[in-house]
Amino acid sequence: MKRALVVDDAFDTIPLASDMAVDVEAWTRFFADISEGDQDVLQEAYSAYGDTSADELKERDAFVKAVWTARPRLSKDPVDALFARFDGDRKMDLSFASALLTTLKELGLECEGCGREFQDKAAEVQLIFVDLFLNTAQRDEDMDLSIDGVRQVIEQRRHDHPLVVLMSRSSRLPEQRVHFQERTKLFETNFRIIKKSELEKSDAVARLLIRLGTHFEDSKKLLAFVNAWEDGLIRAKDSMMVLIRKIGLAEIARIHQLLLSTEGEPPGSYLVDIFDKVLQHEIEGLEPIIGAAKVMNTLAMAGYPPPFVPGEKDLQDFVQRCLFQNRARLSLSASVDSKIAFGDVLRRKKVEGAKVENGGEAQLAHHDPLSDVVHDMVAAVLTPACDLQRKGAKRVLLLVGALKPLTAADWSYKDEGAKTPVIEMGDGSRFWIKWDLKHIETLAHSQLESLLSAAGTFEVAARLRESHALELQQKLLSNLGRIGLVAPMPATFNMRIEAFVPNLDGVLTRADISTLDDGGVCFIGRDPDGKKAEERLILTENACEAVWTYVSSVDPATIHEKTRPLVHELKFSADVLQALEQGLSLPTTADSFREIKAPSGKVIGLVKRSKIQAGVDKLERGQIPKAAVVLSIYTPKDPEPKDTEEHAGEPIGAVAADIVVAATGLVDASSDPAAPAHAAEVKPEEPPPP
Repeated sequence: MKRALVVDDAFDTIPLASDMAVDVEAWTRFFADISEGDQDVLQEAYSAYGDTSADELKERDAFVKAVWTARPRLSKDPVDALFARFDGDRKMDLSFASALLTTLKELGLECEGCGREFQDKAAEVQLIFVDLFLNTAQRDEDMDLSIDGVRQVIEQRRHDHPLVVLMSRSSRLPEQRVHFQERTKLFETNFRIIKKSELEKSDAVARLLIRLGTHFEDSKKLLAFVNAWEDGLIRAKDSMMVLIRKIGLAEIARIHQLLLSTEGEPPGSYLVDIFDKVLQHEIEGLEPIIGAAKVMNTLAMAGYPPPFVPGEKDLQDFVQRCLFQNRARLSLSASVDSKIAFGDVLRRKKVEGAKVENGGEAQLAHHDPLSDVVHDMVAAVLTPACDLQRKGAKRVLLLVGALKPLTAADWSYKDEGAKTPVIEMGDGSRFWIKWDLKHIETLAHSQLESLLSAAGTFEVAARLRESHALELQQKLLSNLGRIGLVAPMPATFNMRIEAFVPNLDGVLTRADISTLDDGGVCFIGRDPDGKKAEERLILTENACEAVWTYVSSVDPATIHEKTRPLVHELKFSADVLQALEQGLSLPTTADSFREIKAPSGKVIGLVKRSKIQAGVDKLERGQIPKAAVVLSIYTPKDPEPKDTEEHAGEPIGAVAADIVVAATGLVDASSDPAAPAHAAEVKPEEPPPP
């Protein structure tokens, strides 16, 4: 990073009408208090003054500019009262912006400040600090100024995104970070937020820039890959359309006469299948995509950053889309005479979904051929597609499976027989399917048609893609081999986190670290050997630093004497932070602890895969010396709404600034009166003299 731009409306010297939008009473008093001489001045400064109502005047930028320009000639008290709030806010913002510019220059960056019209100046900089509200009124619509401005910069620099830091005095800054990131199309690694009160702390700014700069080069590789896909889809579409336009009605008729009529397949379904494969072929032939994918192989995976925005990224959605066709495709018949297709997943309707006659409750048919398949079970059609055409097979082969709740404990990469890792129903609910290779049903076409009719008891809930349906078919019919498929992405689940330390008696007491209320994300994947499932907990960077700060500042007199040497040793090292940032491997059982190890191999704490009872649970004698911090990880029973207002006023950069002091400012660690009063996020003590 060499050049930076600080964007703040405080650098604009003349207010807009929108800046004064919240000063309704001030405008009323101004028009009431000005003298006749003031009105003459305003008439001279703004020719339409006498012909325009006060309500219209205060909404015109030209009039506000005229009042501001004529301010020295107007009566002091009315005009000063009108601009009092604007002057105060602008003065405060200029103070923060000036402190930021000073820090950036001290760090060796070439930088300047700019107001609302910043797009041209942002064309060549690597770093942009931008105010969330480019307007002193700070209304919801005022966020669009910064969002639209940054988005324009991103669109103009598609292959060279700048690093962006969003700043504000508003308590709404943390809750708006995801909205800002999504609308500007910024990658998480290129984006951070900081409270303006933290801009006066040079250590906090320096630490923020280190965070952004560490993975800047890898973020460029990801950007190149995404851009290659975006551009490639357009090129692939154009190439495919050239081929499609070669097929006219005459060609479609010949295909139908010579092939589809014999196979019993409708032309619409056939063409959709063909065009899908042609588009895939065109994408695979684009050198920019292949080249960018090769570069992605060079990412520094061992030093990946912790997530900045808390919450799961829903990788299960990728898996669902890879395994199933889009639900809209279900309405397109795959056979002329049959209601089903290879890979269809059938599910019994709920009672309210079945047809009700004469006001009575829905009843099962007198003879239900799938009476054993209840609502929490499904059946997959595995009769080969060619035998389903024109009902070539007398009976249809069905493989029955059970729907299981999709939780962290259920996501596994073991070869545990036949399973479908995720299925999403029409109402958005998700399950995984445990297929029973010994539960096979065969039904006649007439039976299936009856079950799938409007008055029937079953419906087609989803349709498997051919690759996964073939995999299930092979497992069912033989165990000779499997089709190699792309492994599903790791699953992600939100987890609750609590921290504890052993007291003088070895009993675990809860550490007050409010940042952990954001929780963490548990990734379920494979262990290094690829044989067993592994759960790895990922914390946000703020949570990592908050735990590090707590361990560094804990009062030795309140913890067990055998834990004190480890806490004292960790107080002046980054082992805790490094161990948490690389992710925590969780225990395989809920009643056991697992050691938390730093990259150096040093054990710095313990983690348990269940809820710890504060003041009740006690560590064993051999565990106490390892317990600088004990983390309790558990799955919330019910999703709890996040109270954004509860933490909205807490400076997001306070923890970062304290950590910098702990790591580099050990000579003078006196308390900072500007630091927030947070029980867990306080500055570490000064080391004892040698």
